[in-house]
Amino acid sequence: MLARSVNAEARGSGAKHATHPPVRIPVWLTLAVALLVIIFGGYRIYLATRRTDEDPAAQPGRRGFYSMGKRAHLFIGIIYLALGVGLIATSFGWNPFGSSIGPSTETPAKDKAPTKGGVPIDQLPAKK
Repeated sequence: MLARSVNAEARGSGAKHATHPPVRIPVWLTLAVALLVIIFGGYRIYLATRRTDEDPAAQPGRRGFYSMGKRAHLFIGIIYLALGVGLIATSFGWNPFGSSIGPSTETPAKDKAPTKGGVPIDQLPAKK
């Protein structure tokens, strides 16, 4: 049998695994994604505030991303900034839903802790 993690449990219910994914996403990755989201939101706000010719005949090739109005760019840019700030906040432990999602946790008393002497250190089995 392969070695199992100290925190591994029997695979009984799927609901437990929905709130506790098996892989932890590194904090640096979430902060990097948040930085990209904030930069993109800032770019959208830049597009909303820059001066352009309002004459549509002067800009015949406006398509896709640049055909949106300035208010739309401003609104979406503010939403992206809020999403980036929220991602940074959740990276540092803020939970927007409080304890309504996931199991509640309690700090156990010292006499009811799983190990009384601290975390056990794995060692190789002794040779016989």
